[in-house]
Amino acid sequence: MSDAAVVAMLPVLVLAGGLAFWAISILDFARSDARVVRTLPRDAWVVILVLGSVVGAAAWWTFGRPRH
Repeated sequence: MSDAAVVAMLPVLVLAGGLAFWAISILDFARSDARVVRTLPRDAWVVILVLGSVVGAAAWWTFGRPRH
């Protein structure tokens, strides 16, 4: 592959990685018990995850995900 092709594919790879991270975060949230979700109520996390996209997913992993 030429350097130009790799550079042209970079935005697609970043987008795909962000989408995968967001989807994994939503699945992890859905499987989490509401009694052990941290920081905010579960309803607030739904809004943050859906509207916040990758930033909301990062917030979930940092502040909301239950510690195992």
